[in-house]
Amino acid sequence: MNIQYELQEPFKYSWGLAKILIVVTIILLVAYIVILLSPRFYDKYLSKLFRKSRVPSLKVRYVRKLENLLNMVNSNRISNKEAYTRLSLYIREFVKKATGINVLSSSKEEIKKLGMPDLSRLMEEYYPPEFAKYANGNIIDSIERSIEVIKRWN
Repeated sequence: MNIQYELQEPFKYSWGLAKILIVVTIILLVAYIVILLSPRFYDKYLSKLFRKSRVPSLKVRYVRKLENLLNMVNSNRISNKEAYTRLSLYIREFVKKATGINVLSSSKEEIKKLGMPDLSRLMEEYYPPEFAKYANGNIIDSIERSIEVIKRWN
């Protein structure tokens, strides 16, 4: 029995189609990278992720700063008024870096509206000694409370 087979030509690859697919893929990849790296996209989505991962290292850094401030107060190298000013600045810097909310130039009323009760309590405590002619607060207790707030920060 003699059976004849007719084989088809091997599939002919179209290089024109391959070139078009490669170009389209490159264009989509570049567009995705541009969108991903755009400031608006970063501010809206990615910055929150990066901030959350940085909070533990921020806590350590700012607790160290406050402990150094406490040592300066205990050794009388800094006045209470200057210590309150630095304490307020350190807490505000920490909140800005941890949340992205710029509280560096916010008043205590504006901070209350943000819904951060610990920060509001600290600002209430810092304001009178920080802006009075003579600081009348207990700076050591204020620094210790600030350290606790930073340690509990989520």
